[in-house]
Amino acid sequence: MLFETGANHFKGAEGVGGKLYLTNKRLVFKSHKYNIQNHELSMRLSDIDKADRYKTLGIVNNGLAVTTAGGTIEKFVVQQPDQWLSQLTEKSGLQELPI
Repeated sequence: MLFETGANHFKGAEGVGGKLYLTNKRLVFKSHKYNIQNHELSMRLSDIDKADRYKTLGIVNNGLAVTTAGGTIEKFVVQQPDQWLSQLTEKSGLQELPI
């Protein structure tokens, strides 16, 4: 485990609460049991094409958008978004993009 914080993963219209984990090989989201849509998402770091910050609800700058090589965009609300972006770009070999 390299990094972890509480996070919400957007699945449809619901922001599913749980934790986001970064290992040396994967990015993993695990929901906690208090959600309507419990789930787990796991992606290999080698499958991540880019990671960007975004403003949730167009206001709060705490969003993290991860785009896979296949074009899928997974959106999260995270604690410490700057650290997440830095960790992902460093561990995945991505180029850090300006906000």
